[in-house]
Amino acid sequence: MKKKFKMLAAIAIIPFLLFSCNEKQEVNSLEAAEQQYINLWHNIYESGQIYCSNDTTNQVGARYTEFETLESVPLCANPNCSHNTSECTAQIVGTNPIIYNDYVYYFVSEQDVNELSSGEREFYINSELRRVSMETSEFETVVEFHDCVPDTEGGYFRDGNIIYFTGTDMNPQTDAYGAIYISNIGGKQFLCSIDLENGTYVNYGSIYDGDEMYETALSSRYATIRGAYDEKIYIFYSFLEEEIPDEEVTPEYNGFAYLTFEFDLASKTLSESELPSPIIADLDYYVGFYKENLKLIVIEGENRYEVECSEEVYTASVVNNKLFNKSEQKWYDLSDMSEHSMGEYSDYIVTTYYDGCYILINGYKTVKLTEEELLAL
Repeated sequence: MKKKFKMLAAIAIIPFLLFSCNEKQEVNSLEAAEQQYINLWHNIYESGQIYCSNDTTNQVGARYTEFETLESVPLCANPNCSHNTSECTAQIVGTNPIIYNDYVYYFVSEQDVNELSSGEREFYINSELRRVSMETSEFETVVEFHDCVPDTEGGYFRDGNIIYFTGTDMNPQTDAYGAIYISNIGGKQFLCSIDLENGTYVNYGSIYDGDEMYETALSSRYATIRGAYDEKIYIFYSFLEEEIPDEEVTPEYNGFAYLTFEFDLASKTLSESELPSPIIADLDYYVGFYKENLKLIVIEGENRYEVECSEEVYTASVVNNKLFNKSEQKWYDLSDMSEHSMGEYSDYIVTTYYDGCYILINGYKTVKLTEEELLAL
């Protein structure tokens, strides 16, 4: 444990805080897990959680919050670092850093245009997966690739030493004067993977081409990993079918089509799924949403739970057999489907269950509630 502590808390004023070996009881914990879903608000490591922000009016960069004490420290080992410059490791690792085998992994990408000798312009992508050692604080490049820009604000899924992510070709478009325009929304959406141990990079190709008949899809399509369930990675895919005036938008339809794709981890094949649009798949549960009839669905093996909603759901989680719907500030006990309010914590997301408490986050703010405190909201 001391080796892991060195990288994350060498500068902390709270000594020996982060990776203690205290006895604990956890549900939905990913400690030493062979599989792990990571997104902006669900990045659990051992007995705590990583959170990142680019909010320049607040604490900036990646921080680690320990569940036992709720104390947090920057993800930086430089004892002379002020943690408010671009040289800080906590800022360098960006959003959604991945901790695996004593390294912190993170993506960087550069996109620009080359002026060719012929007078034409050529768009290029230089993407890298880098890592910093938690033992020595040394940086190195794991692999370079040039066919897509990783979606660092979406979701990743780690299956052992393989990390899966989505990326885009940035939809490069050339106008009549030769100028090239790009966007991180639209263009081709790819599913990719990297072996964290040997750097092998694989692009499995375009996730979906069936939306090419829609002109609006070119500038609106988007794909992101929402987790895994039953040994399949689930991908949320959306594109704009038609422009709809604001006054004609309804809770059931806003002009966008939502599709679900699944990637079989055994066969390495990608296909469209009949399951509702994934909100989160956390290995034990699949949480999806039917936009057409505003229903939130939870699938757990042979069990299936349905909750009617008044609006579209964007963020939800299942923790300790309870469904938390942040979009409507409610939670449901799946054992009896009783409905409860999130009360003063309506802006918080419930991420996991640790030592008899529910862990809730809102930006850098983290709180924990006992079962009794949750019921009293």
